[in-house]
Amino acid sequence: MGIARILLLFTVIVWGWTFVATKICLAYMSPLELLGMRLIIAEPILLLLILTKKIRLQFNGKAKWLLLASGIMLVHFLIQITGIKYTSATNTGWIISMTPLITAVLAFLILKEQISRNALLGIVLATAGILFLVSKGKFGDMRWLSSIGDWLVLASAHTWALYTITTRDISRSANPIVVAFAVLLPVLIVVFGIMIFTSNWAKFLSLPIDAVISLLFMGICATALAYWFWQLGISKVGATEAGIFLYIEPIATTALAVPYLHESFGVFTALGGLLVLLGVWVAQRR
Repeated sequence: MGIARILLLFTVIVWGWTFVATKICLAYMSPLELLGMRLIIAEPILLLLILTKKIRLQFNGKAKWLLLASGIMLVHFLIQITGIKYTSATNTGWIISMTPLITAVLAFLILKEQISRNALLGIVLATAGILFLVSKGKFGDMRWLSSIGDWLVLASAHTWALYTITTRDISRSANPIVVAFAVLLPVLIVVFGIMIFTSNWAKFLSLPIDAVISLLFMGICATALAYWFWQLGISKVGATEAGIFLYIEPIATTALAVPYLHESFGVFTALGGLLVLLGVWVAQRR
């Protein structure tokens, strides 16, 4: 396996484990605080990469789109982190894997990009998988409709797809690391400003070791390094082959969440997850 594929494999495993790390941190801080601490760690690292690689901070007059992307990203993080608080990391990993399909639908609606019959079939299969995941097969018991955590995570897949569409042209003309830094900087400023007046900063000095490791993992590995490695991998093997690695992400989440967080993994979770992956695979077939 080449270096590029090793970097891609590392990235998707890290992204899958991020949902477990989020669950750990939410026991000690609010979603807003978790987002703030993650960005406080990640942004200096992204800036250091930019300075080390001598990349120019240039966006060709598209600053307004960066601000829009920052707003979307702020909403995305807060929705997703809050959703994870009320659902399992396992469900989160499988639901998030629908993002490519949601991106295709939004690109069709907003950018008028074509959507194939395979994509439509994949959306149907993946949607059925989501219903199995959320309801655990108990379709007659309507209480599953009030599973706010699962629906918030599903909403966050939509906000990420919207972010992808918004930054599509920017990412084509500017270095992806610069785009990531520029998009996350306003988010950090807003969140940090709120935390100054609302957070008890002393508690961050007494966090248990598992929360500290989780924060460092999300800031360094999942936000700074993983984003960089993903772009490096795509530049070597192409977006199509790189996309295949995303199938591993929910599997990585489940592999860690079940033994570490003692989350359940029943028949309907497995069936739902397989339907989601099958739907994404069918949709991406040429």
